[in-house]
Amino acid sequence: MKYNDLENSLFKLKPVFNIKDIKLAGFRVFPYQFSYWIKDGKIKKLANGFYTFTKAEVKFEYIANFLQQPSYISLQYALYYYNLIVDIPFHVTSVTTKNTRKIEVGDAVYLYHHVAPRLYNGFVMAENQNKTAGMSFLIATPEKALVDLFYLNPTRFNVKSDFVEARFYEDEMKKKIDWRGVFNIAILYKNKNLEKRLYDFKNYIFSN
Repeated sequence: MKYNDLENSLFKLKPVFNIKDIKLAGFRVFPYQFSYWIKDGKIKKLANGFYTFTKAEVKFEYIANFLQQPSYISLQYALYYYNLIVDIPFHVTSVTTKNTRKIEVGDAVYLYHHVAPRLYNGFVMAENQNKTAGMSFLIATPEKALVDLFYLNPTRFNVKSDFVEARFYEDEMKKKIDWRGVFNIAILYKNKNLEKRLYDFKNYIFSN
């Protein structure tokens, strides 16, 4: 097949793709063709058998959803996305039902944290206004991202100094977080220590 056929078929609909996607589109690509297109700068190899068009505008979050499936953006990265923590995360953090792992693609680092299938919920599709492929991605709600963060870091967020060190936007936490929703989610984890730490955190937020 010709490169232009591949681009015309997948570019707008699936800017991150694998060999299976090419086959489903009715094409067959030989390994030497992929090698040539990568060398020529037309496509870029990501990880786990995924590729992207070099000239495509693709968000890091969109790529994160693909590199480990199923997964959704959560924890620090999601909280920063919602303007609830101060510091820019060094990594794109996600939750998955697969094994915990780290995937590096160039300068980008994607961290995936395992949860049981029964806890794989509480996420939405973040969409761009133009519905452009490569810009929409699955992300935890603010409440789910907070619960995931506390649950997956059981030795952190225990005392006031931990809360201070995490550098939350406390006024934003008061306004944006549905605290009843937080505790409804926490119940699903069946972890009394988790619930206590979240209550302590809520009390800290509203004491300032």
